[in-house]
Amino acid sequence: MDPTKVIFHRIFWVFGPSIKGFPYCRPLISKDGTHLYGKYKGTPMIAMSIDTNSQLFPLAFAIVEGESNDTWSWFLDCIRQYVTKRDGLCVISDRHKGILHAMNRVGKGWEEPYAFHRFCKRHLASNVHKKFKNITVKNLFGKASEQIKIRKYNFYMNHLKEFNEDAYKYLVDGSIPKRQWNLIHDGGHRYGVRTTNMSEAFNGVMKGARCLPITSLVRMTFNRVNEYFAKRRDLGRTRLENGHVYAKKPTDTINKNFKKARFHDVRVYDTVRGIFEVTTGRGNRIAGKGGKCYMVDLTSTSCSCQKPTMFKLPCSHVLAVCRARNISYDAFVDPSFRTTEYVSTYKKTFIPVPDMFTCDPWNGPTVFPDPSTKRGKGRPRSTRIRNEMVAPVTCPRNTCSVCGVVGHNKKTCPRRISESSTRNNDDVGPC
Repeated sequence: MDPTKVIFHRIFWVFGPSIKGFPYCRPLISKDGTHLYGKYKGTPMIAMSIDTNSQLFPLAFAIVEGESNDTWSWFLDCIRQYVTKRDGLCVISDRHKGILHAMNRVGKGWEEPYAFHRFCKRHLASNVHKKFKNITVKNLFGKASEQIKIRKYNFYMNHLKEFNEDAYKYLVDGSIPKRQWNLIHDGGHRYGVRTTNMSEAFNGVMKGARCLPITSLVRMTFNRVNEYFAKRRDLGRTRLENGHVYAKKPTDTINKNFKKARFHDVRVYDTVRGIFEVTTGRGNRIAGKGGKCYMVDLTSTSCSCQKPTMFKLPCSHVLAVCRARNISYDAFVDPSFRTTEYVSTYKKTFIPVPDMFTCDPWNGPTVFPDPSTKRGKGRPRSTRIRNEMVAPVTCPRNTCSVCGVVGHNKKTCPRRISESSTRNNDDVGPC
């Protein structure tokens, strides 16, 4: 009831250069939550994106009291209000109930077609393993989820049906839509990104600061994001001055596909409509084994291999047609891969924060931590859910330098003890 005192509950922060640079990134957001290690409990939330060069782009941060329907809804509402109103965003996350609730709300800008919710393949595979307790089911699901050809997708799903029909029904006829977990039904919204590794990676960057006070944690994110902008700004300018049209990562992919295209044969079907047939495996055909055939449609910028639709880059079949017809492949490259977009992403500059002693004194209320979030005495109990995704921590076992067997050292080696006792018995003479 005292207006001069307030209790800290939540904080959301985002930096101006990140807001200005996000329109030039891919329309992707990966979000995840972790835990604080300090004196008080809390859950940091992170929203990450991917830039033109397939690098992490930190977008928004928050610290809340815990993961729930209310906190995830509040975090997503803050992103829509303060960061971006961009339509067609693809949001990749795990299947936390709070995230599902926040994404399914109507009128908040996160339902289709304003946004497309997709699941992390790695987290969903862990859920499948937890439900059916079988590593083979998990592996077959993982193989099926990453296929971009319907033939291969059906191959692994049929194997899964023969091995475990309940798991097959859970994935095909269950409450998880196929478009949310496999690439073949995705529609190209996730740019081939299958997991939430980008947000998980930045969680690792923040790990050393999660035991610090809130102000230090915010300053750490400020300094780290500024390092990204300063370094990549110079790289983008250098690449633009050297005349590179696309960023390094997509350029390397295109050059790799160009090498494959040398061994493809192109057959013309309709030059007006732009329909061509590409046959692969020239060495196999010479040996009499034949090759695979794909149809390239220049008018609709598509290929029957589905790679241009999934990854937004020209495949080797498209590049073979472009080389044979002496035409450009720019129509098959998404604009977000251009060097100009990379430069625009990191164009804005961070301004150094003034020293606290030169700032005006704070005349607002005094902020106190929430006493209900204070940790008790003793070592904090781990809240991390251990599953097969976490690599088991194994202590290094001793290897004996005498016999080379693992599990004991030379002091406790049975062979050394027996040899020592034999020598002692031999040294004993007659009375």
